[in-house]
Amino acid sequence: MKTNLRLFITLLLFLFVHPLFAQLGGSQAFNFLNVANNARQVGLGGFLVSSGLDDPNAMFYNSALLTEASTNQAFLNYYDYHMTAGMTSLGYAKQVGGGIVGIGMSYMGYGQFDGFDQNGNYNGTYTANDYWFQGSYTHKVGVFSMGANLKFASSRIESFNANALMLDLNGAFIHPTKDLVVGLTIKNAGFVTKQYQPNDESELPFDTQLGVSFKPERMPIRFSVTYHHIHQFDITYTDSSLKGEKDAFGNDLYEEPSFADKLSRHFAFGGEFVLGKVLNIRAGYNVMRRREMVAQNVKGLAGMSLGAALKVKKHINFGYSVAWYHIAGPTNSLSLSVATTGWDKRKKTVIE
Repeated sequence: MKTNLRLFITLLLFLFVHPLFAQLGGSQAFNFLNVANNARQVGLGGFLVSSGLDDPNAMFYNSALLTEASTNQAFLNYYDYHMTAGMTSLGYAKQVGGGIVGIGMSYMGYGQFDGFDQNGNYNGTYTANDYWFQGSYTHKVGVFSMGANLKFASSRIESFNANALMLDLNGAFIHPTKDLVVGLTIKNAGFVTKQYQPNDESELPFDTQLGVSFKPERMPIRFSVTYHHIHQFDITYTDSSLKGEKDAFGNDLYEEPSFADKLSRHFAFGGEFVLGKVLNIRAGYNVMRRREMVAQNVKGLAGMSLGAALKVKKHINFGYSVAWYHIAGPTNSLSLSVATTGWDKRKKTVIE
């Protein structure tokens, strides 16, 4: 127990002594690594590190959540993202010795684009796509679980491509008797091995997240709260060039973000309504997405998400979620996981 507590404390300390990995917005590449790629994560607000002990998709957002209940399951996800962009991911988790090994990959395609030269002359179409491969390992002792992901990512735009190697460090406290999980993760710490062009200085989308999920004993709902970007308090996107500028009605175009605004953007909330053993209904609210994506005078459903999960005979799990980014329309996520063992339930008979 003491050894695992030390490991958990070390993970916490890493959050505050990471100057080599701290990044600022505006120059990041590989941002597709931060896109939720499965129905559970999408339905619960997009940021999630503490829910899914029976879901092999947890290897993507916190591999410390992988348990025996999430092993021996092959899964496939598709996220109909925006316009022609779509993300497909798949993977598998298996118990090996005293730990759990997971392998997964995710691919995002953006469709075709019209290309033009520097003089504005049309020169055909081109494509853009991103993908990553990852291997994860999880080990649990007592109430603490530790996991790590090693990832290789590649991004291609027309004839330009970039590659990177990254490491995720994950931790979780899993209560032995209550439905209570605390998760902590350090994501995308690493380095770019190849830039799009020799003089580029692309940075990785480093993030640190802390979350808790809890289901009261006599309530059919599991609450989840996630605080992301622990390492960077001010994550507001503001155009400082608008300082002193006014619109046609004399209103200031620039407004300094308040402390409450800066704090609230770090939170994502989720709720899972547990309706028996086969059906869950999910809802989420992403504060940062809401603040950044609402259109002026038209709030819409930006930042909201809804979803459902259905279990069929303990062997097949379906998940579907819809998330609203802005008034242009929702995104849709589908997940399917299938058990690779336990199908043969025939009783053996003894012939006398």
